[in-house]
Amino acid sequence: MTETQEATLKEKQDYGQLIAPEEGVYAVMPNAAEALDCYLSIARAIAGPTDYELVLENFANRLRALIAHDHLDIVLLHPTGTQICYEARMHTSWSHTQNPATPTEESPIRDVLRGDLPYILTDDAWTDPRFHFEGADSEPLFQANLHSRIVVPLRVQGELIGSLAISSHKKSFYNEELVVLAQGAADLVSAYLFALERGKEAKDSAIAEIEATGRERSLRIGALQLTEGMERERQRLGMDLHDQTLADLARIRRRMSGIEGGSPEASKELADIQEELDHCLEDVRGIVEDMKPGVLQMFGFSEAVDAHLQRCLRNTRRPMNMHVQDLTDGKMDHLQDTVRTAMYRIVQEAVNNALKHANCSRINVRIAQQGGNMSVTIEDDGTGIQDMDLHSLSGIGNIKTRADLISASVLFDRLNAPKGTRVLITVPMSSGTEVRDAD
Repeated sequence: MTETQEATLKEKQDYGQLIAPEEGVYAVMPNAAEALDCYLSIARAIAGPTDYELVLENFANRLRALIAHDHLDIVLLHPTGTQICYEARMHTSWSHTQNPATPTEESPIRDVLRGDLPYILTDDAWTDPRFHFEGADSEPLFQANLHSRIVVPLRVQGELIGSLAISSHKKSFYNEELVVLAQGAADLVSAYLFALERGKEAKDSAIAEIEATGRERSLRIGALQLTEGMERERQRLGMDLHDQTLADLARIRRRMSGIEGGSPEASKELADIQEELDHCLEDVRGIVEDMKPGVLQMFGFSEAVDAHLQRCLRNTRRPMNMHVQDLTDGKMDHLQDTVRTAMYRIVQEAVNNALKHANCSRINVRIAQQGGNMSVTIEDDGTGIQDMDLHSLSGIGNIKTRADLISASVLFDRLNAPKGTRVLITVPMSSGTEVRDAD
């Protein structure tokens, strides 16, 4: 007994708060018929309810006819090394805490919960050293005036799942014969409690899954809405470039073409500037088309990819072979607009990466359907992707980010025979439909 517990005991004695229990008076032993009737009564009482508190109250009330007691508690073990205590008739801090899950190592009955003892029978838990050790949560024994105790394990199919503890205010109230009856009651209730616990875990798991699904759906909707917003902004910038910048450059080009005369050097300089303006106009037109892909909207995905490949061919200064193959008969255009546009942006990025970094002479794009998914494969015959490239924050990083935003998966493979790189993007055909539903 700790100094605190001794002080508590002395305080209760000093103020007459402690009623001295009778010693040497044992609980009345029922005969076999009475015990059987009690067990049947317990079985009927706990068979219906699914609430722990109600099950425990019914169990405690019926058990009193078998074993007299002033306090009853049931402890259920959890795999994390913690336990939860449920009490009947009297309630202590064992169950009335903000965090009901407590470490089993702090339990005053841990010897039974760990399987070190088959049971505990004590005449006085106040002085029994098995209940008192460094860190033991034994204070409720004094607060609730619990002396005589029987603690037996709860087992299901041989697995220890918890304990049943019966306590009395009286000392020396229980004996070995009552331990046998208590164990019988524990065996009777353990399977039902186990089923309740599994049901509670299944319910909690289902709730958690529903909440996680809801969060995932919200994130997916948010990601798609973000993608839509980004695409709208790109198209707005594309329109601004088309309506203002491109028009301004074209007007300057026309004015310069009307300038005549001057020295041969000035005429040559003027011609060079006009040529640069022509290249600038072509570049801006390509940027406008990238930012506001009219071909995608008017003619569909495969035509837009082919148009992008043709622009790349015109701007590439080395021999190139580019080809797009659609094996789906245009099913990519059945995707939600935001998803389809994002897939087009990913293909653009992959093709541009190959042209910029792979030193390739061939790029093939293949569109296919795999069950409920659409896939796009971009293959080149370049130097092959390196491990360090996969951690890039620019090109490949952009591809990964765009894929995540539309719940698509992306795989990068280094090819050996023949050499090169393969990029595979897969997106569910249902991706993006929830945004329409939410709208």
